Amino acid sequence: MRADQVLRRSLGQVLFAAIVQAPNMSAQSMVRGKQLFDDAKYAAAKTELLAVQRVDGRNAAAAYLLGRIATIDNDGDEAFRQFERAVQLEDGNAKYHMWLATTIGDAAQRASSIRQPFMARRVKKEFERAVELDPNQLDARFRLVGFYAFAPGIMGGSMDKARQQAAEIAKLNPMRGALARGTVARYEKKPAAEEAACREAIALGPNSLVAYVALADALVPAGKAADAFATLDDYLKRHPDDRWIPYHTGRVAGATGQQLDRGERALTQFLAAPPTDAYSIRIAAAHYWLGQIAEKRGAKDVAREQYQMALKINPKSQLTQRALDALVKSK
Repeated sequence: MRADQVLRRSLGQVLFAAIVQAPNMSAQSMVRGKQLFDDAKYAAAKTELLAVQRVDGRNAAAAYLLGRIATIDNDGDEAFRQFERAVQLEDGNAKYHMWLATTIGDAAQRASSIRQPFMARRVKKEFERAVELDPNQLDARFRLVGFYAFAPGIMGGSMDKARQQAAEIAKLNPMRGALARGTVARYEKKPAAEEAACREAIALGPNSLVAYVALADALVPAGKAADAFATLDDYLKRHPDDRWIPYHTGRVAGATGQQLDRGERALTQFLAAPPTDAYSIRIAAAHYWLGQIAEKRGAKDVAREQYQMALKINPKSQLTQRALDALVKSK
């Protein structure tokens, strides 16, 4: 056999082996990527999952996880691209539709008034599709409650539909059903009903941080700062090692102007050792609340530094930008 024939055969064997091995390598990368994601090692997970996409562009699970990582990285455009890809590849997955709706909803808050109605209709469509595909998908139902209660009627909002969803949630999970009723009450501007619903949620789920935080958030605008702190302290007694409590304690201090020293210590503690699921948006928010505490003390230079730090981490935060602008104008 001539040398050129030997070379062509060798190249053919190499190419064939690569084609045969590619799916197996993709599957291995998918397993590694999912494990790394579950372990909160997002940069490494992204590398593995992008490798999967290069080999298998029709892998919906890889697109979904890359969308989740983009959300954690506060990259809304990439999150939308990946979630939409996941939905196109696997339309029957309720979770994919829910995350696509959430991403569009987040973007809609920063969109122009011209674009918002179109985006709202898409959000509604995707959330409703998620619930249609999986009626037991509590996260989708809960977010749909918020959409119905918040959106104006022309964009698909409906208090009646919000209440109906809350009732369906209660059948599946009484604690979350109570929280859903609290959400409806908040948008109906019924503070007593919201507080009662949140207290019921705590009674039904005494170890659920989300229930205690919901009650604290209901108490703050009602001028019940001491009760809000006491609510968080009640949870802290049950779970003294929960690293999210310092964040919420600092947040209540910044929002109410009460217990400022405690709030500053709590946020500093949170930033020194954040939970593994404390994504960049929450880290930025902690700096924002430190800025609020500094402002309430009259320390404007410190407040400005904290707002600037928050915007460096999350430049999309309109809340922080408005606080910084107002601080600059007040000088």
